[in-house]
Order: sequence, then C-alpha cells, then structure tokens
Amino acid sequence: MEKINLYIDSKNKKTTEKINNININLPNGLLNINRDEYFILNVNSFHTFSSWYNSTTSNSSYQIIFKDETDVTNQILYYTFPIGNLNVNDIKSILENSISAYIITNYDKIKNKFIFKRNPLFLQDQTNNKIYLSPINCSSFLGIENNFEMEITFTDTYTPNKINVVKIKALNIRVDGDINLKDDTVDNFNSSSFQFNNIIFQKVIDVKNNGIVSYTNSDSSNNYSYILSTNSSNQINNFTLSIIDQDLNLIDDLEDYLLHLQFIKMKKQTTETILLNMLEYIKDLFLMVGNALYPSKYPTIEEQQILFIDPIKPYGKYNNPV
Repeated sequence: MEKINLYIDSKNKKTTEKINNININLPNGLLNINRDEYFILNVNSFHTFSSWYNSTTSNSSYQIIFKDETDVTNQILYYTFPIGNLNVNDIKSILENSISAYIITNYDKIKNKFIFKRNPLFLQDQTNNKIYLSPINCSSFLGIENNFEMEITFTDTYTPNKINVVKIKALNIRVDGDINLKDDTVDNFNSSSFQFNNIIFQKVIDVKNNGIVSYTNSDSSNNYSYILSTNSSNQINNFTLSIIDQDLNLIDDLEDYLLHLQFIKMKKQTTETILLNMLEYIKDLFLMVGNALYPSKYPTIEEQQILFIDPIKPYGKYNNPV
C-alpha cells in the first residue's frame, strides 16, 4: 500500500484562474497505477475563512411590475441590493429608501416576514391599476419565490416565506478531469430528482462571518473516502477543483483555502487471492473450535508470553497456573 499526499494552497493558482475553479496539474507519473491496482481518494483536511458576502450580483436583483386594467404590463422598474453583508434591518431600510413611493415596507420580527402595502398616495388608475413585487434572484431576502409576481394592494400583505439572510449553508468540493469516482454519489440540490455528481466533500457552515471553516479527519474516518475508477491511461495527471454552495453555484468571493488530498494505491484482489484468504480464515476457525473443545494441558507460546508463566507447570483452560 502506497500513499501519495497532495497539499494544495489555492493562493498559488494561475493568475488566469478563479479561486472557486482551479486546475491541478501534477508531475507526470506521480499518480499512476498498474493494471492490477486502483486508487482510494481521501479528503484529510480543508481550511478557509467564511468571509463571503451574503449579497452579491447573483442574488440581489428584484423588480416592480405595473399593469393596467387588462393585466398588460405597462412598466417595469428594476432594483438591486448593494453588495455586502446585509441583515433584515438593512434590507428594510433599503426598501424604504428605494420603493417607498410605490410600496410601504414593514417587518414582523416575531414571524420574521415582511409586510407590504401599496402606498395610498400612489393612486390606482387605468395605467397603474395593479402593482407587483417580484424577486429576480433574491427570494430569500424578500420572502417571495424568484420570478413570482406578488400583488401589492392597499391592505397589509405578508410575504409567503420567512426572511433568510444566510446565503451559503454548506460548502462543497467537486472534482472533474482525470478523477472518476467509482462509488456513485448523487444529490437533489437543484432539482426534484437525484443526479450523479463528483462531490467529494461537504462542510456545513456553522461558524459566524469571518470565522474559520475547518475540517480535519482526526479520527481517520471514511466519510470522505472514495474508490476511483481506472481511466484509459492508468494515471491522474490533472483535475479541476470547484468550490460550490448547496445550490451547486460557484462561491464567487471565496477566500484562499488549504486542502489535503491523499491517494492510496491498492492491489486488486483476484479470485485466487480471495480463495487463499478464505482458506486461511477457515484454518483459523478450525483451530479456534478445536482449542475450545479440547483445551491444551499446557499453554501455547503466545499464552506463555501474555501470562508470563512457567511452561513446565500444568495448566488447564479454567485453572490458574499451579
């Protein structure tokens, strides 16, 4: 059994690469196997900072839609939240400053939901008969599903969902390239059906902002251990590491990270090897049964070493040395 350890520091990526998607090029021949061998991949450690923003260009846009009496769209106004770390009070303040001419915003702290109401000064007419608030990609900030048009009337209307300002719930590492997982892994992260993936690691974000996201396989568990399929070249020369969230989106503002991967070279067991091993197990089993049925009068060499007794003195299975 041969072990090859890869210690990866993302800060030394190529200048043309993004930190959430880097290519690993290995020296030729470092990870190669014979036809009677295979690799086991272990994720031994991962460390980074949780300093990403919860509001980015990918989850900050929403719109107000104005429709006439025949439900034909008359006008659409587009808005975005600023990039950074926002809490509920920040979101409420931004909404009050940006859309208050059309929609009044309140927040129910107990229910953790926004309450929207049409501004009574924005009168209803043929052109602006109805107004709708619709998130483009910021559903968790507004408590409304993306692309759903929520009609805002002159009475208080609660959002259907609770407000959630936590953008990244879990960090995942996905591999592509020369690494092929033999143990199939599947997920339903972005659909109702399970899809095959190449995710080798997941870490729930359970630290505060600017804390350290850390994992170490200190107990030598096999939680992130995978048997790799052999490719046509019998070697691993390059592969890609992608850092994605729980929705399979690349994490844009990720900090540098340290990753320890271990490749273990194993021998394939042929039918002959398996039969020989079974034969040895059967021999041991017969010896154990025979020893139990017909205990020896004198201890074995192993028992002498354990008990530190005189092998000349009589010894029975249920008696102490005399």
